[in-house]
Amino acid sequence: MKKLISGCLVLVILVLGCASKGTTKVGEIEIPDWYLTPQTSPDYIYGKATATSQDLQLAIDKAKQGARLDIAENLESHIMALIKKFDEEVGGVEEGELLTQFTQVSKNVVDQTLVGSRENKTKVKEEGNGYRAFVLMELPIGKAREELLKQLYSGENENLYTRFRASQSFQELKEEIESLREYKKGEEEGLKEFK
Repeated sequence: MKKLISGCLVLVILVLGCASKGTTKVGEIEIPDWYLTPQTSPDYIYGKATATSQDLQLAIDKAKQGARLDIAENLESHIMALIKKFDEEVGGVEEGELLTQFTQVSKNVVDQTLVGSRENKTKVKEEGNGYRAFVLMELPIGKAREELLKQLYSGENENLYTRFRASQSFQELKEEIESLREYKKGEEEGLKEFK
């Protein structure tokens, strides 16, 4: 009987150990280990994000967009910050009143074109009435980027590149980037006046 109980206990421990292999539990959420400690490579920059939605595909799309933003922020970020601190003391040491106000404002602006970004890993789990997606995106750099650009611009992919350049969404994106650049230029001029 003791051997049977011991055998069952060992089996339960093995099943529980295998069920959580490759994940870390934070509260009620099981997070993939590759999300907590993404891989590194001299040929790729990685970005990760998680998102939720009642729609499976929307959860994945939101996470992919967040992961691309993570990559873009790793490449270049323009951060502006303003910190103000105000102290005022009224009265003496015994009956005095100290008033303090602290304000901190920051803004992060990103402007990057990510040619060749793609999903490296994706994990989707049911959560509540919807889904949670974990996504790891990668962007080739160095030799990997050169190879991707050669493929994109080669004759066999000429139609793909032509459709990409001619698409309306490409034009809209270009206009949005120009608007962002003009806005950044105005912000920089405003900061010069602030100094």
